[in-house]
Amino acid sequence: MTKKILIYSFFIFFLPSCQLGYLVKSSYYQIKLLSQRRSFEDALKDPNIDDETKRKIRLISVVKKYAEQKLSLIHTNNYETFVLLDDKYVVYAVTASYKDRLEAFTWSFPIVGKVPYKGFFKKTDADDEKAALENQNLDVMERGVSAYSTLGWFSDPLLSSMTAFDDHDLVETVIHETTHATLYIKNNADFNERLATFVGNQGMESFYEETEGGDSPNIAKAHLISEDSKIFSQFISDEIKKLEKFYSENKGSATLMDDRDKTFALIKSNFDQSCSLKLKSATFKNFSKQKLNNAVFLSYKTYYQDLTLFQKAFDKLGRDWPKFISHFKEIKKSTDPAKELQEFVQ
Repeated sequence: MTKKILIYSFFIFFLPSCQLGYLVKSSYYQIKLLSQRRSFEDALKDPNIDDETKRKIRLISVVKKYAEQKLSLIHTNNYETFVLLDDKYVVYAVTASYKDRLEAFTWSFPIVGKVPYKGFFKKTDADDEKAALENQNLDVMERGVSAYSTLGWFSDPLLSSMTAFDDHDLVETVIHETTHATLYIKNNADFNERLATFVGNQGMESFYEETEGGDSPNIAKAHLISEDSKIFSQFISDEIKKLEKFYSENKGSATLMDDRDKTFALIKSNFDQSCSLKLKSATFKNFSKQKLNNAVFLSYKTYYQDLTLFQKAFDKLGRDWPKFISHFKEIKKSTDPAKELQEFVQ
């Protein structure tokens, strides 16, 4: 799984009362994490924090200011404090899907509505959830998560798990998560994530173009990452449509599972023989090396399907960030934001 896929936004503190144990445990760890926050000023003076981490702390301050002033993202108190974690991930995420169709197993939380993922601060808890879902004959994926957004309910700190990223991924992550704090549509997790993915990638490009100018190595790499996201988005969008057609045409088939394994193998082959040859960065290099199932495909769908629609909207609005963000604030009021976006770009 790619770094981009590992970078999820989680809302583990919004929980229904029927999940009391999960509520209590998640709330405890959320409060514990927030209690460990320290100011950037304090972290920069700490001799036990290495120089590279301190450099990235300074970078984040610049990115946050840029996102607010140039990309028209909301001003928050996020990313003004630092937390040093004991683990390379802050939470562990579990997603699930039905084996005979591309349909997510969802959890319902207040505020955010239905979401196709559940986060745990302890890997052992995520492992238990994964096992329970597999016992229900579901496809399951579990992965470590390096960053998440609390949508402005708390002041999100910069986590040491995030400073492990290279600069480009770190810049993209901060813009991605700030997009969630700016715009989040209840019961539309996929739309929210695709919007944040597009703004994160495009905003990262804009950041390097404006702050460094010319033909700096960072700008060149930013362009490659952004272009690769578009190339992979087109590839995975096409393959998901084919997979959806496969399930529709083979519904109830006695050989469905064997046939889907062959279909997964063909998708990997298509990636190796076509898509991978067009990619210039390492962002998606491990796609064909992972074990595929429907939960994996739905995670890619959440983040990368039809990103071209957001690009078309950005171009149609003159590549003007204030207009773009304002437009999506209006779309937020729609009962079907994906349909409204489609109609706008057409």
